[in-house]
Amino acid sequence: MQLISPWGIALSLGPKPISGIAVSLDGSRLPSISGGALLDGVDLTNAFIPGCNLSDASLVKADLRWANLGECTVANADFSEADLFHTTLDLGVLDGARFVRANMFGANLNEVKSTGADFTKAYMKDIAMEEGDFRGSIFSGGFMMRAVLIDSKLNYVDMRLAVLTGAALEGAVLDNANIQGALLNGAQLTGTSFRKADLENVRFTNARVEDTVIEGALNVPDHLMQMIAE
Repeated sequence: MQLISPWGIALSLGPKPISGIAVSLDGSRLPSISGGALLDGVDLTNAFIPGCNLSDASLVKADLRWANLGECTVANADFSEADLFHTTLDLGVLDGARFVRANMFGANLNEVKSTGADFTKAYMKDIAMEEGDFRGSIFSGGFMMRAVLIDSKLNYVDMRLAVLTGAALEGAVLDNANIQGALLNGAQLTGTSFRKADLENVRFTNARVEDTVIEGALNVPDHLMQMIAE
């Protein structure tokens, strides 16, 4: 696996995984990273890598704080337990990527294509995910307080036990989603669609529900029915 430096010099980091050694690319401006890279534990803090290809790469426990990966393709990449604090992935392709237990506080995933991705138990407080395609993705047990998911496609997602307190979901589509036990207290749900979603034990206390759609939804809580009727 090679990295191409800003001076056109090829930097070799493989072929073996680099997990457990001190490899740092802090602040680097790297125009290219090859797909399938083995970058477990790598330090890419503040790196500037727009348009990169990290498909099938392994970045388990990597440090990507403040990195810019805008418009990158990271399909099927593994970011499990990685630190993506304020990382930018806007306009990227994240299909099938894994972010299990990753720190994604304040990250930017606006307008991404991220079908079938796995965000199980990720820390996603204040994350920006507007106008993204997250159909079929897993957010089970995720901490998504104040997450911004305006106009995103969330059909068939698994959001069981997710914390979405104060989240912005205006215009989002969660049709056929499984949201059992999730917390949506104080969430902004104007124009949000929950058609055929499973809402068993979901808390909507103080949520804003103007024009919220629950047609065909399962296990609709009584307090949500009352809020919509008022």
